[in-house]
Amino acid sequence: MVKFLLLELAFGLAHAQMYGPWKTIAIAADNVDKMEISGELRLYFHQITCEKECKKMNVTFYVDENGQCSLTTITGYLQDDGKTYRSQFQGDNHYATVRTTPENIVFYSENVDRAGRKTKLVYVVGKNGSGSLK
Repeated sequence: MVKFLLLELAFGLAHAQMYGPWKTIAIAADNVDKMEISGELRLYFHQITCEKECKKMNVTFYVDENGQCSLTTITGYLQDDGKTYRSQFQGDNHYATVRTTPENIVFYSENVDRAGRKTKLVYVVGKNGSGSLK
């Protein structure tokens, strides 16, 4: 029982670290055109919130659309594996946190766009002035 409670506490603390304002520090992708300036998957993170014990993750970010900076929020839904979220933005997305600290989160994401092109991405986001992508 004690191990279960410690596991629950650790899980809860990890998700509590995700709440709040975040800034994009770095982006890497196997299809570079998707994350270049004005690329459809070049996201400038703004805020992350979780609902229902983090079964729903809301990610708010800015994206450059036709020269205009647009604030967008997507909702990712936790999948049956308990690790991966799924959302719709510029196609179908599956993503997971690879590492979470109080100052940084590393996300791994796979996007399949409307044309069926698959892109693998890594996003590093930071908190409290720990870096940002210009």
